[in-house]
Amino acid sequence: MSSKKLKKPRKQKPKTLKRLPPKIKISEAILKLSEPLRQKYTDSHRTKVIISMSVMAWNISLFPKAEQVNAQGMLVDALPETFSAEDVSVFLENIDMMIDRKNRDYPNIREHILNYQFSSSGDTVTLTVSSTPVP
Repeated sequence: MSSKKLKKPRKQKPKTLKRLPPKIKISEAILKLSEPLRQKYTDSHRTKVIISMSVMAWNISLFPKAEQVNAQGMLVDALPETFSAEDVSVFLENIDMMIDRKNRDYPNIREHILNYQFSSSGDTVTLTVSSTPVP
């Protein structure tokens, strides 16, 4: 009969989860979210507004569902008084569309966009985004 010593199990250090960077740059994701509207409205001023709306929609999508309505309400309150009811409706429809696309296409990216820089020249669009993980 052989006598084997049982090895004591090593104490393992608790593992810390490291947040992996998104597989896609958030700037690329924003450009993809905004693509249908950017194709429809091609002038540079509208493109800039569409990118802003996309960033707003991205950040709103990170809130719990119940708070998303409040966030959209604050956006509506900040719109110019010259906006008609139809303008507000179209604005909210587009925000909702982009929130849905973000949730469908990038459900696991939980980064809040802190700020962004946008520029365009002809057909070239450049977007730089800085973000922070949502706790």
